Amino acid sequence: MSPDSQSDTQSAQSTEATVTMTSAQSRFYASERCLHARTALQQLVDSPQFNTDSSDSDGRALGFIDRHLHYLSVHPSTLVDGYISNLKLMTRVRPDRNSIY
Repeated sequence: MSPDSQSDTQSAQSTEATVTMTSAQSRFYASERCLHARTALQQLVDSPQFNTDSSDSDGRALGFIDRHLHYLSVHPSTLVDGYISNLKLMTRVRPDRNSIY
């Protein structure tokens, strides 16, 4: 391995090391629940019926799917189907009440 390859590998490892994940979060990301949640969240993102644009309070853009998967990983007792159902209610695009029909 060349010296440049070694430094790239070490840099990648140090970047990965800065992301800490609990064992419960690791189990969630490896579970069927995560796969189910990711699929449901992707359907929301793909649908024009839902507003899934999101940004952090700091103005940083965060992915809608990643944000909600992280929440579910930190709160393991949350029921995925109920969580997704609530997201649908909160993000549904509604017609403008002031528009003329």
